[in-house]
Amino acid sequence: MTFSKSAIGVTLSALAILALVNLRIYQQEQQLANGDIVVFELAPVDPRSLMQGDYMALNYQISSNISQATDQENDDGLFVVTLAQHQLAQFDALYQGQALLPNQQLIQYRVRSGRVKLASNAFFFEEGRAEEFAKAKYGEFRVNPAGKLLLSNMLDKDFKRI
Repeated sequence: MTFSKSAIGVTLSALAILALVNLRIYQQEQQLANGDIVVFELAPVDPRSLMQGDYMALNYQISSNISQATDQENDDGLFVVTLAQHQLAQFDALYQGQALLPNQQLIQYRVRSGRVKLASNAFFFEEGRAEEFAKAKYGEFRVNPAGKLLLSNMLDKDFKRI
């Protein structure tokens, strides 16, 4: 059996893509397992888009602090939060190379067309659980050393996982 060069090329390309996808999955699993916990208070969203099918739209209170701190329409950077009780993040400042205290954490942000983006703007859940997740007041994230967030859980007003 002989293989053409194009068939070998396609096969190698497919294997490379699979390897990259699996590497990304592994990295995210490691972040969920080992990342530092940071909790953000949720902000109100348009009630019409709060629950759509099996997901809820998300917005974060801390986004308004970032909007006030940067005057850029489009921006990428890091900001500093102080972790209070329950690992609740409180905005300190945009990061400009300052030393961090032990209870502070760097978090990545993006501003696109004037809107702050931290992580996921939606949380997907199992069908039939909308009423439970409507009680969410906080989002629990795992953050990696580069400040990238990964949403892990939704929390109620008492910081209990839903």
